[in-house]
Amino acid sequence: MSVSLDLISIVLVEPAVPGNIGSVARVMRNTGLSRLTLVRPGDWRTPECEWMAHGSADVLDEARVVEDLEEAVTDCQIVIGTTHRVGRFRVVDDDYRASLAEASGQAAAGRRIAVLFGREKDGLSRSELVRCQRLIRIPSAVPHPSFNLSHAVLLVAYELFRRLGDPPRRAPAAPLATAAQIDRVVEHLLEAMLTIGFRPRNEDPANFERVLRRFLGRAPLERRDAAVLHRLAGQVGKFARRLRQGPDEPSM
Repeated sequence: MSVSLDLISIVLVEPAVPGNIGSVARVMRNTGLSRLTLVRPGDWRTPECEWMAHGSADVLDEARVVEDLEEAVTDCQIVIGTTHRVGRFRVVDDDYRASLAEASGQAAAGRRIAVLFGREKDGLSRSELVRCQRLIRIPSAVPHPSFNLSHAVLLVAYELFRRLGDPPRRAPAAPLATAAQIDRVVEHLLEAMLTIGFRPRNEDPANFERVLRRFLGRAPLERRDAAVLHRLAGQVGKFARRLRQGPDEPSM
């Protein structure tokens, strides 16, 4: 099986039905995926979960259980969220296959990918969606689709499996910033902007943070680009401190 598939994590955020977790494990087993992360799943390893997994106990055994989304994606360079809603803060790629083709290329280049699936009842929250560089929507024949969780995972997982079963050789790619490194860039830029008196719209720094994350997520952020942004933020901070101190006294 392709090594690239080992770089892809399926992340379930607060799944409520243990049987769905078992069904997702079965989907993953059949599409060559093995990295399952569960965010606050509750009491999930039930007989129903085991029965629905059917031959995929190894995926359940190796599943990672974490307390928050930040921990779930901290080592991933590309984070993809799934949603069926659209809105002001949701720039959604309707052609999910094209987005997954791009993600497949990133995985083939050695980068870690996380695909997030939200709660069965109401999906991913706004704060979770803004952590994603890409949002994908699976089209359906009805205006308000209601895919079963494992069915949605199957559509995504099979597309990734189809593309990465026998990946071509690629030249080494520049390393990308992880989710944790992007968090630090966002924090540093916000700090620098506030230092020079920047006032976000409606006095809401969280709103500007969403805009900033959307901007940084338009293309995969390489580590060297993250370093440039850190240097820019650092220079802004130094300039602001010099202004507060006033001009240097002339030497005698």
